[in-house]
Amino acid sequence: MAASDTEAAPSQPEEYGVEVLCASWNPVVAAVVEPVGRACRELLADLSVVDADAFLKQFYRCQKS
Repeated sequence: MAASDTEAAPSQPEEYGVEVLCASWNPVVAAVVEPVGRACRELLADLSVVDADAFLKQFYRCQKS
């Protein structure tokens, strides 16, 4: 009996469904990222009204002392 007689022919792989393509989605990631994203947006909104020149003058004044 030859080795080729006992080996099964390779089968075609099954098609992946839509649910398998989204298998890496994790709801915990969305729950963790949302508060961080909200805090970043608030920080950027606060920074848009900051007077950068006044901050730098105060910063350099503190460095000299």
